[in-house]
Amino acid sequence: MLGDKEGEHMARAFDPILVEVMKNELAAIAEEMAIAVCKTGRSAMVRIGDFAAAVSDGQGRLLGPGYAAPFQIGNFIELMPHVLRKWGGRWKPGDVVVVNDPYAGMGHLPDTAVVVPVFWQGELVAFNLSYSHHTDVGGRFPGGFSSQCRESFEEGLRLPIVKIYEEGKRNDDLLDTVLANVRAPDEWVGDLEAKVAGCWRGGRQLGALLDKYGVEAFAACCDYLIDYAEREVRAAIRAIPDGEYVHEELFEDDGFGNEAALPLRLAITVAGETLTADFTGTAPQQQSALNNPLSLTKAMVYGALKVITSPEVPVNNGFVRPIRVIAPPGCLLNPLFPAAVGGRGPVVIRLFDVVFRALAKALPERVPIPGEAGDVLHYTGQMEDGRPFAVMDLVFGGWGGRPSKDGIDGVAPMGFGSYGAVPAEVLEREYPLVVERFGYLPDSGGPGRSRGSLSVVRQWRFLRPGHVMVRTCRLNHSEGLAGGQPGGLSLNILNPGRDDIILPRQTHMHLEVQPGDTIYHVISGSGGHGNPWTRAPELVLADVRGEKVTIDGAREQYGVVIEPHSLAVDWAQTEQLRRSRRIATRP
Repeated sequence: MLGDKEGEHMARAFDPILVEVMKNELAAIAEEMAIAVCKTGRSAMVRIGDFAAAVSDGQGRLLGPGYAAPFQIGNFIELMPHVLRKWGGRWKPGDVVVVNDPYAGMGHLPDTAVVVPVFWQGELVAFNLSYSHHTDVGGRFPGGFSSQCRESFEEGLRLPIVKIYEEGKRNDDLLDTVLANVRAPDEWVGDLEAKVAGCWRGGRQLGALLDKYGVEAFAACCDYLIDYAEREVRAAIRAIPDGEYVHEELFEDDGFGNEAALPLRLAITVAGETLTADFTGTAPQQQSALNNPLSLTKAMVYGALKVITSPEVPVNNGFVRPIRVIAPPGCLLNPLFPAAVGGRGPVVIRLFDVVFRALAKALPERVPIPGEAGDVLHYTGQMEDGRPFAVMDLVFGGWGGRPSKDGIDGVAPMGFGSYGAVPAEVLEREYPLVVERFGYLPDSGGPGRSRGSLSVVRQWRFLRPGHVMVRTCRLNHSEGLAGGQPGGLSLNILNPGRDDIILPRQTHMHLEVQPGDTIYHVISGSGGHGNPWTRAPELVLADVRGEKVTIDGAREQYGVVIEPHSLAVDWAQTEQLRRSRRIATRP
C-alpha cells in the first residue's frame, strides 16, 4: 500500500519544467559526490580530477549529466550490464561492489570502480558509481599500466565485481588481500574509501530528491532524459550526409620499444539516423599490453561523437542507442582474455584521434583535432622513514586547431573532461621530487589558420632512489587538418645539462633513478587547422608577443614578418612574402 504522501507524489503531473529541475538536481548530486571524492581522496591523481562520479536509475541505465567526461560515462554504460548480471536481484542497503576487471567493463586494472545501490522506502531506485585511477595495483611493473606485460596475470590484482561492503559491513579480508598486493596500500585504501563516501553522500541526496518528488516522477524523468538524448543524437546523425568515411593510421610501437606499423582502421557509415563505427582491418591483438578492451573502445567512440551534439545533450544509455561499434574479436581494440591491456593509454589517445579525423571527412567545417594528452611520469620507491610511495603525474598538451578557433594550450583533450596537471606544490610537499620546469615550448603548436596547442614541457628531479616509468602517447607528429601543419614532436632527455641522454622514442620506458637524476619531458604539440599562410597577421603577432611563436617561427610557419624592436607587423614585407608563396605554389 502507498502512503498518503507517496500517493500524492505519484499523482503529480509530469511536466517539462519538472524534468529540467530534476535534471539539474541530479547534476548537483553527481557534483556533490565528486566533491566528496576529491576532498577525501588520498592520491594526487584523485585531487586533480582523474576520477568520475555518476548516477544510474534502478535498471542500471546511466542518466547523465554526471561529473565525468563523455568517454567515462560510456565506460559506466558498458560496466553496468556486467554488474547487474552478477548481482541483479541480490542487492541490499549498505552493499558496495568494487571492480577493476577490464574484461567486465573497465579500462585497465588501475581503474577501480565502486557501484552502490540506492534504496528508498525499501525499493531499489538507483545506483551511484565512481571510479578513479589508482597509483598501483600490484603486478610486475609499478603502476600496473606498462605496455611491457605479456598477459593479464602480470599486470596486477584483478577484482571481478566483488562486494567490498555487504549490508554496511566492510569485507576486511578482501581489503587486506588487496593491500598486501599493492605498492602504496595507504593511497589505495584512501582512494577507495573516498569513492565509497562519495557514493554514500549521493545516496543521501537522492533520498532527499525522492522525498521531494516521489519515485514515479523520478522514473519518468529518467525515461525522458534517456529518450531525449536518443532523439538528439538521431537528429545529429541525420544532419551528416549518408555515406562511408574512412580513416587509417599506423601505430608505430609494438609496446616493447620496437618500431611497428599497427593499423588503426575506422570506417564510419552513416545511414539515416544511425551510425556504425567499424574497426575491421585494425591490427590483431598484440603480445604486449597495448591492447584496448572492447568496453573502452566503445566508450571512446561515444565520447568522440559527443562533438556532433549540443552541449546540453547528456551522454547516457539513450545517447548510444543509434550508435553501433564493431571491433572484431582478437583485434587490438577487442582483445581476448588473457591479453594484457594495461598499456593501452597511447592507443586510446590515438583511437580518439582516429574517430575525430574520420568524422571530419563528413563534417569538415565542424570537427576539430581533439588534442594531445596522457603522457605520464610514474615514480615509486621508499621515503627516508621506509614508507612506500607511488606517484603519478599526468601531462596534457591541449586541443588541436579548430575550424574557426585556435586550440587551447595546456588542457586535457576535447571530450576528456576536467583532468588537470598535479600542482608542483602538491608533488613537492608529499613526494620526494622537485618540478624544475613547467611551461610551453615556442613554435611547437601545429601551424594553421587556427593554431594547434603548444607542446608542454615538464622536468622532474628525483630526491630518492626509485623506479620511474615514462609514458609517451604520441611518437609521431599530430597531423593538421584542411591544410594545417603538424605539431612538434615529443621528447625525453635524461639528466639534461649533465649527461644529455636522449631517451629512445617509445610508449613506455622504465628507468632506475638515483637522487639528483632529472628527466626532461616534452609532450607533442597538436596539429593546426587550415592553411597557416592565411592566418591573420594580428593573431600571429599576438602569439609572438605571448612568446608562443618566435619571430623566426612567424616568418617560416606563417609568412608574417615581425619587426624585432617594435614587435609590430611589417605589412609590406608580409604581403611580399605571402605573395611569393602563392606564386611559388601556383600550379
